[in-house]
Amino acid sequence: MSAIINNSFRKFQADNFIEGFTETVGNTAVAKNNIYLAIGKTDVWSGTTADNVSEFKVTSGSSASDTDIPVPVDTSQAHYLHWNDIRSAKRIQDVSHVIARYDWTSGTVYREYDHERDDIIDNKNPANNVTESPFYVFTEDFRVYKCISNGGGAESISKPTGNSPGLIKTADGYVWKFMFEVQQADVLKFVTTDWIPVQTLTVDDGTSQWDVQTAAIDGSIDYIKVTNGGNGYRSTTGAPRPNSTASNLLLQDAAGGNTTEVADNTDDFYKDMTVYITDGAGAGQFRTITDYDGDSRTVTGLSANWDANNIPNTTSVYQVMPAVTLTGIGGGQGGAGSGITARVSSVIDGVIKEITIVDNTPISSYREATATITSGSGAGAILKVIINPKGGHGKNAVTELGGAFVMMNVRLRGLEGTNLFINEDFRKVHVVLNPKVSAGAQPVATADTYKGEALLEDSGIILYTEFRPPIHRSSDSTEDIKLVVEF
Repeated sequence: MSAIINNSFRKFQADNFIEGFTETVGNTAVAKNNIYLAIGKTDVWSGTTADNVSEFKVTSGSSASDTDIPVPVDTSQAHYLHWNDIRSAKRIQDVSHVIARYDWTSGTVYREYDHERDDIIDNKNPANNVTESPFYVFTEDFRVYKCISNGGGAESISKPTGNSPGLIKTADGYVWKFMFEVQQADVLKFVTTDWIPVQTLTVDDGTSQWDVQTAAIDGSIDYIKVTNGGNGYRSTTGAPRPNSTASNLLLQDAAGGNTTEVADNTDDFYKDMTVYITDGAGAGQFRTITDYDGDSRTVTGLSANWDANNIPNTTSVYQVMPAVTLTGIGGGQGGAGSGITARVSSVIDGVIKEITIVDNTPISSYREATATITSGSGAGAILKVIINPKGGHGKNAVTELGGAFVMMNVRLRGLEGTNLFINEDFRKVHVVLNPKVSAGAQPVATADTYKGEALLEDSGIILYTEFRPPIHRSSDSTEDIKLVVEF
């Protein structure tokens, strides 16, 4: 028998931890638990493993020191020994999901999002144990983008920009999805050289992330990957000749000597292929060719007439390409996906290079799908339909980017009244859940700061322990302590 802990379980635990800090009563957020950062141990690190077996172990040398920091151990007695060293405590109020920070760097080949990828949190490929590039990036604009397509494995040389809900294609052939922008209020609290904050919004906060979340379409498809372009596929691109009507399209011929590409003069050469208007009058219209007259180089039959108020003309640009058939595979309660339309958008020397989604609004959700080239006379093309995450790209940034990490941030500023000690060092940092201030009625600590002696010794639960080199505190010092825990 074999089993795994799913990433969804890890995120569930991270969610529960964050939710343990506050709850909403009416319209007001109030403390659900009182969780404190405690600091202490003013004396130097010293001793051997044998002398301190209930508190720490050393990893090198024969004795711990301020330059050879020991490793905490989790024994039954450690709780008491740590309480002996606690000197001050401050309530933790700033907490957030975080994800690893990967700065966009020109020249990097970024990994595409792939629904078949095992364990998105780790960049180490489970199939071969090789560390790969990340599938999302963080830019100097404090924006996060997910890589949908890497242009066939090209180097990224155009930084993604913009915050629109749609896909963003850059000049280097990459396709990105804007996910969110880290707001300035969170930059100082949670952005480090290794981590950035991430959240999934529950209300409209006026940011572009809310637009992305609400625009996400469950069961949609945004990308069909060309894994093999095949060979021998037909295509033609150009501007229509004058006098096209609602039911036909006059393709380019050699007249005038300024055409970009002359259409073929063989009857039905483009039959069953598709025609898409990319620019000019009629832009965005997509039809299947049902009849083609070679002598006149005219599409004489279409799957549906052009919009009578927007017929393509000489200002337009058409692309005649092989047809793509997209088939949703049924199963479970979702049934077979349907309603999405795709087209070939680039053929070079008979090789299919790119597939573009024309309409990604499904009639029913796609849970699995296949795509095939069904016209154009070529052979050998292999396509892979990339299934979007549940809810669609951008619907849940925490889940989609691997939010199994939580950061707590506390700033210690001088004395903060009289409760934080100064003119000494500290070497231990703890997270303590619901410490108390009295052994009588046993009230839970609720103030922002406490001296160590004001807290009831051995009360609460020590959730986290970190040993550090000595950090000196003075009346004008500020320590910005960021703790990251992984679930």
